[in-house]
Amino acid sequence: MQKRLAVGGVATLGVAAAIVLGTAASASAHVEATSTSTAAGSYTTATFSVPHGCNGSPTTKLQFHVPSSVIEVTPTVNPNWDITKTTEPYTSPSASADDESQADAGERVTSVTYTAKTPLPADERDTFSLSFSLPDGKAGDVVELPVTQTCEQGSTEWDQAQKAGQAEPEHPAPSITLTAASTGTADDDSHATTAAAQSSDDAATTSTQPDLVGRFLGLGGLVLGAAGLVVAVAATRRRSTK
Repeated sequence: MQKRLAVGGVATLGVAAAIVLGTAASASAHVEATSTSTAAGSYTTATFSVPHGCNGSPTTKLQFHVPSSVIEVTPTVNPNWDITKTTEPYTSPSASADDESQADAGERVTSVTYTAKTPLPADERDTFSLSFSLPDGKAGDVVELPVTQTCEQGSTEWDQAQKAGQAEPEHPAPSITLTAASTGTADDDSHATTAAAQSSDDAATTSTQPDLVGRFLGLGGLVLGAAGLVVAVAATRRRSTK
C-alpha cells in the first residue's frame, strides 16, 4: 500500500512539474521586449527576443510596427539581417496647420523590417534592438510594439493586447510599461554644468590674483632683515677699531 502511495505521489509530482515547465516554456516562447529605460519621455533601447520559428518553419523576416506615439527609431545592426525602414509624413501636433510650412514637416518611422540573409532555423533564437524616445505619459501606461514574424511557411502576428485581469493572449504584442518621468531635464543638467564650470573659473581666478598683504609683509621682513645686518656690521667694526 505504501509503495502504491509513493508511486502515485511521484507520478503526481511529475505531472505537476510538466505543467509548470510547460507553462514556463509557453511564456518564454513569446516575442518579448526588454528596455534600458521605462521612464516616460526618456530615451531607451528595446531589445526584442525571437525564440522560435512558425510551427517549425525558419524565420525569414521580422517587421516591427512603431506606434504613433513614437516618431523616430534607430535600429541596431544585426550582421545576419538586412534593415529597411518605412516612413510617412509627419507634422507635430503642437504646430498650427495654418502656419506650418512645408519645410517644417517631417517624417515618422512607421515600421522597421529585418530580412534574413539566411533564414533563422526554427529551433534557434536571435535578438533585435531598436532605440527611440518613449512617449510622455503616466506610470502604468503601456506602449505596445507589435511584430509580424514571417517564415518560409506561414507567419505569426504578435499583436494581441494584454488586458488587465485577463489571461495572457496566445500571441501578445511586445510592450513596455511606463514608469514615472524623471524629474531632471537635459536643460537642468546643462545649467548645473555651466554653473559648476563658472564656479571653477571663479575659484581659479581668485587663486591667481596677487596677495597684496602677503607681499607687503614679505617686503617688510626683507627691510627689517637688511637693517639688522647693517647694525651687526657696524657693531663689528666698532669692536675691531678699539
